[in-house]
Amino acid sequence: MREKTKNIIVVILLAAVLLTFSLWCWLRETDDFSDSERRVLASFPELSVETLLSGDFMAKFEDYSLDQFPLRDKMRQLKAVTEFNLFLRRDNNDIFLADGHVSKLEYPMSEAMLDNAAAKFQYLYDTYMAGKDMDIYLSIVPDKNAFLAKSNGYLSLDYDKFIETFRSKVDYMEYIDITDLLSADDYYYTDSHWRQENLLDIAQRIAGQMGVTLSAEYTENILDIPFYGVYCGQSALNLKPDTIKYLTNDILDNCIVTSYDTGKPVEKSVYNMEKAAGKDTYELFMSGTDALLVAENPAAETDRELIIFRDSFGSSLAPLLMEGYAKVTLVDIRYVHSAMLGNLIEFENQDVLFLYSTTLLNNSLAFK
Repeated sequence: MREKTKNIIVVILLAAVLLTFSLWCWLRETDDFSDSERRVLASFPELSVETLLSGDFMAKFEDYSLDQFPLRDKMRQLKAVTEFNLFLRRDNNDIFLADGHVSKLEYPMSEAMLDNAAAKFQYLYDTYMAGKDMDIYLSIVPDKNAFLAKSNGYLSLDYDKFIETFRSKVDYMEYIDITDLLSADDYYYTDSHWRQENLLDIAQRIAGQMGVTLSAEYTENILDIPFYGVYCGQSALNLKPDTIKYLTNDILDNCIVTSYDTGKPVEKSVYNMEKAAGKDTYELFMSGTDALLVAENPAAETDRELIIFRDSFGSSLAPLLMEGYAKVTLVDIRYVHSAMLGNLIEFENQDVLFLYSTTLLNNSLAFK
């Protein structure tokens, strides 16, 4: 009798827990965005006869239930800690720890993605630059797996092959190699990006190959906001934050920065402190993901201009090139259609630098 009573109590408690979680799932206010993962979360799908019969509702409902589960971040953290510390897994959802860094596997090389990126760049060249007095350069930023993955036993791109393959697809560009100037510690420990304070030699090499001399000195500043890089949230581990340092001098202080992200000119600054206090502290540099930024340097000793087609790695490097140009235009074709650029930029007699990370080139569907 006691055993039967105990079983009934267990069943009632289990039912109560399931009912509580079910009600919590349905009644709690849903989240639109995951700050830890930096992505939009799935919303409740449209319910109709058509979506039910097609299976679309159930497919999207599964994504919704996984994204909106109560205590989701705590559950993710428990899973990650268990995977790494109890089961001794070498990675969790492609996130791995090595040499004090957190990183995400990037493998294998996708030639289809390289073809797509090369086709986008070819369109830009043919439409806006061919036949004009413009020097076109390319520099590829290896992701930090180039210095972490293979040496620690993880699957890794063949970075030499990757770069050579892409160079052959855009042979109208002059290549500027920077790989030998980099190491894992030139990148943030919890993020994919590189540290601006370590980029002066990179800027010197790129500028020198474009025929520009850089000689300015900088003051190193420490941002008083902790930087929890993208891998803090993606790993779901309790990681110590990085520290962001940024370089300033009179030239950068006096640069006039204008954003055309919305189509209308908006005054910005080289270092955007409002963005630094937002969801992604790295957006301190050149306002992060702005589609089109123009920086004018009143102190320039030349009338030369530079156009940088870039991803987020270019945000922190661009300020270090401004000394050598009267005007630097930053373009991110993930956020502005390539076909629209002729209405926004007068392409004539500029240097043009395509500066892209291996990660984006290997996942180039974001290009417009």
